[in-house]
Amino acid sequence: MSISDDSTAESPLLGVSGSFGFAEIEFARRFDDLHQLIYRQGGVRPTNAAVEEVAKLIFLRLWWLKKPDTSLPSGLTLDILFSPKENGQRLVESFKQAFNLALNADELSALTPSGIKESLWPVDEPFRLSNPDVLDSAVKLVSDLIQDHTPAVSDPLGTAFDALLSGRYDHSGGLGTYLTPSSVARMMAEIAFDLLEAPCFDTPENLLLGDPFCGTGRFLVAAAEILREIGTPEATKAISTGLFGSDQSTSSVAKARINMMLYGVEHPLVWTTPDSIVDKDLSKLHGKIQIILTNPPFGEGKYDSLAGISQTAYVIPRVTGKKKIDPALAGLVQSLLLLKPGGVLGIVLPDGVIESRAFDDLTSGRNGILGGGISVAANVSLPTATFSLSGTVAKTSAIFLKKESRRTQVALARVQHVGYLRQAGKAARDPQGNDLPRIPKLMRSGLSAAGNALVFIESQEPLVAIAQPGALQSFDPSRVDPAALRARASIKERGGMELQALMQEVRARRSRLLPDVPFISVLHIDDLGTIAWHEAERYQPTTPGILASGGDLIISLLNPSKLRASVIPEELKTVQVSAEFGVFKPHQHPYAILGLLYSESVKAQLRPLGRGTSSSRRRINEEDVLSLTVPMLDEQAMSRLDIKLKESLESISRARATLSSEFGKIAAG
Repeated sequence: MSISDDSTAESPLLGVSGSFGFAEIEFARRFDDLHQLIYRQGGVRPTNAAVEEVAKLIFLRLWWLKKPDTSLPSGLTLDILFSPKENGQRLVESFKQAFNLALNADELSALTPSGIKESLWPVDEPFRLSNPDVLDSAVKLVSDLIQDHTPAVSDPLGTAFDALLSGRYDHSGGLGTYLTPSSVARMMAEIAFDLLEAPCFDTPENLLLGDPFCGTGRFLVAAAEILREIGTPEATKAISTGLFGSDQSTSSVAKARINMMLYGVEHPLVWTTPDSIVDKDLSKLHGKIQIILTNPPFGEGKYDSLAGISQTAYVIPRVTGKKKIDPALAGLVQSLLLLKPGGVLGIVLPDGVIESRAFDDLTSGRNGILGGGISVAANVSLPTATFSLSGTVAKTSAIFLKKESRRTQVALARVQHVGYLRQAGKAARDPQGNDLPRIPKLMRSGLSAAGNALVFIESQEPLVAIAQPGALQSFDPSRVDPAALRARASIKERGGMELQALMQEVRARRSRLLPDVPFISVLHIDDLGTIAWHEAERYQPTTPGILASGGDLIISLLNPSKLRASVIPEELKTVQVSAEFGVFKPHQHPYAILGLLYSESVKAQLRPLGRGTSSSRRRINEEDVLSLTVPMLDEQAMSRLDIKLKESLESISRARATLSSEFGKIAAG
């Protein structure tokens, strides 16, 4: 299904909807100013606690909107709270009374999975803003933020988090917890709804959408926005009855509940759990949810629940017996278990998890209980600026998986700009704009237009491509390059083959530095594959390398945009090469294989394959090299090419040796 596109609406810079009149970045600035005021004069510390008090004010603003004539113990009504005529200590006491009453108000309660109503905070939670001037500033901001029942920005509490907690959030327990920008949440929600082939908004026994690691509820807010835009009675009803969330943070759950109330949910189904991965209430929902949108905690080796690891191993046997795993991997498995057949998971994952063998096992159906029932439907590569406001530059992607549905098309996108940059710890407008709002629409049109094409490029800036899974070397959108795809397809049409048919990887043999043995670094090989032996023989590195033998092919695995490869002459028994090289053993004709590598159609395939955040330090691995598609030459052509290139390289080596010798004679007088 598809969401209508309102091209006339002005989308907030960090926002999830195009219908708001205020840019989130402006409110972020005001929140940051308020934080400084609370920190200096409000007596509320640390930063997390400052956000808590803002949440309480929004909570009271919500109650004021619902029942402004509610009486307080002082004899005044709620209307006094947000009246410009009232200030001072009397206003402080009124807020404290109102907050105490609100915690016990039935209309402001949330639901637990068992159907029990509970207050958003513990009933003895105090209201801590006691400085009248600080409270007055906070009240003005909250009043501007929520002027009526619709907030001026989506997820106002998430906006407060973005501003107040940029790089200074207290990550309890050491897990990587990074707030998903609301524009990313909106993009992911749109894509997930598009990928869901037959959404059921009015199925009473099944919830529509959930987030087991919901934080402040940003994905739930994005889903509510889309359901509101769909506008059918069933979709509108699903806002109140079809969404759920859970999180281990009581504070985040309170904020998520408030956010859902702002979207008209009377009693939000959002609850606190010690561990979303093994939560018993979530386990009861296994196989029942149509859409899961989430951003789980991550951090290699930071999750040690035996029950959670056991559940993960049930789906990905590779992790069996491990005492600690990445919580992102466990969260991925839990999310997939929640899906019903045909359901869609949209999840933010570090690229390291997506590129791991465990993820490959999952999507290829090796051994686990889900068999071959998980397929990649889409993947959106995100720039490092995406989570920079939360203090990390980890490279991540938003990947979409379908359960028990084999995809014949995969949508890939590469986002370069998310609308903002981090400058001096705060959000600043990116002059290059924001790619995110365009991605769902481009994917939609691409999936419609691609037909039976192996690879269809819908857009180059930002890159959006639709491909058949068999045409891809990787689901990483950052490695999809139009020139590379054209080169690969062209070679295949002429009967190409993968390079692994011609050679195999040599397991790295590390060695101490050996005297009188040439040591080849990447700087000793030029763009024609010739080796400066006069330099390699004199080179004295500080770090040992790996061994290669005569006849081996060495290829730099660093910075694939500049190919550096060569053949070790057969007369050399042993050489050392720096550890950035991959060493390969050709079945025959090593110089001909080198020639295939240096052909433009093969180099074009290599250029986009690097992983990493720095253009000069991007890496590939041996499997990337072996999966390159190269022209297929017959035995006679390969033999002729091998002889010709070998003679040419030897000629260059002899000329260099002569030059080096002559220069040495001149220097010696």
